[in-house]
Amino acid sequence: MIQIENLKKYYTQGTLQVKALDGVSLSVEEGEFVSIMGSSGSGKSTMMNVLGCLDKPTDGVFFLDGIDVAELKDSGLAEIRNKKIGFVFQTFNLLPKLSAIENVELPMAYMGVPLRERHYRASEALEKVGLGERMRHKPNELSGGQRQRVAIARALVNEPSILLADEPTGNLDSKSTFEIIDIFQKLNDEGATIVMVTHEPDVAQYTKRIVTFKDGKAISDEVVKNRVFAEEEMK
Repeated sequence: MIQIENLKKYYTQGTLQVKALDGVSLSVEEGEFVSIMGSSGSGKSTMMNVLGCLDKPTDGVFFLDGIDVAELKDSGLAEIRNKKIGFVFQTFNLLPKLSAIENVELPMAYMGVPLRERHYRASEALEKVGLGERMRHKPNELSGGQRQRVAIARALVNEPSILLADEPTGNLDSKSTFEIIDIFQKLNDEGATIVMVTHEPDVAQYTKRIVTFKDGKAISDEVVKNRVFAEEEMK
């Protein structure tokens, strides 16, 4: 699903060159659930931006679902973002004046999906994340965990090749964290490919593999041996 070789992303700040990513090689197979960890400034957020086609690498190889992303122009990157990637953010990024179902329908509206189909697919996605009874509520009428469920439903509606989650539990309490991670684990069990950035070691233990970044490099890549299951934690 993802193949990266010797990826570099450099920024210039005044007379300094900042090596945000400095020769990273990484692969993610279809159906994996991978967490990316690292302290502030480690490069994990830059990696997420590159994976999400929100930023272009300075150098290196990047294939996403067989497409050579590093060679695409801005219009091509936008098309990949719309068709191949589902985003889940720490701050939810929901439009406050729209209901849950209207927020979920929004990506399909940009894609030109007919209204009836948009409504059906959005309803189905909200049912999938356990919010079928609250689809008419606006974000300010929902808890933090429920807002993140809406964000996950929105990420799913275009049937992306990969889900990218950037600190998805960062603003949630423990109960909501378990509920959101349980959704991710079940989606992964159904075949979804998920890459999640987190700074919390406890959250990373729910994934299948942990890649740790430091100073723009991937310094370790380990399978989670004693994986935790959120469903058991909620009992």
